[in-house]
Amino acid sequence: MTTAVQVRRTFAAPRAQVFQAWIDPQVMTQWFARAPDMQPVTVVEVDARPGGRYRVDCVGQPDNKIYKMTGTYSEVSPPAKLVFTWWYEGADFEQSRVTVEFREISPASTEVILTHELLPESQREGHRKGWIECFEMLERALSKEANS
Repeated sequence: MTTAVQVRRTFAAPRAQVFQAWIDPQVMTQWFARAPDMQPVTVVEVDARPGGRYRVDCVGQPDNKIYKMTGTYSEVSPPAKLVFTWWYEGADFEQSRVTVEFREISPASTEVILTHELLPESQREGHRKGWIECFEMLERALSKEANS
């Protein structure tokens, strides 16, 4: 039985732009840890270097509960790969690990492969759905950026 969640999606944007969307706080507020029906992210702090930390706070709907996600980067290899730990305040599990690979399909198209490991079985489906929703929001953010 697999212990990882994997989500793949191809974005109509250059690899460097897609990678940057994962480490630029201004862009991350538009998509990271968000579903289409959630309020905008309230805090994003990013120190994108090995050993650097990130923090993302978002407000859930309909409960208005603040969810605080934190972690540490173990690999930052622009524009190809990010690896970081993942944990949120109140989680009933230890830190998990997220690996994000950015593969150039063409100069204007990038496949993102996200692998989220070390999640307890009870958390996998919810995280899979959450990452799919984040990818939908990322696609909107990249499209918005391309049109501005």
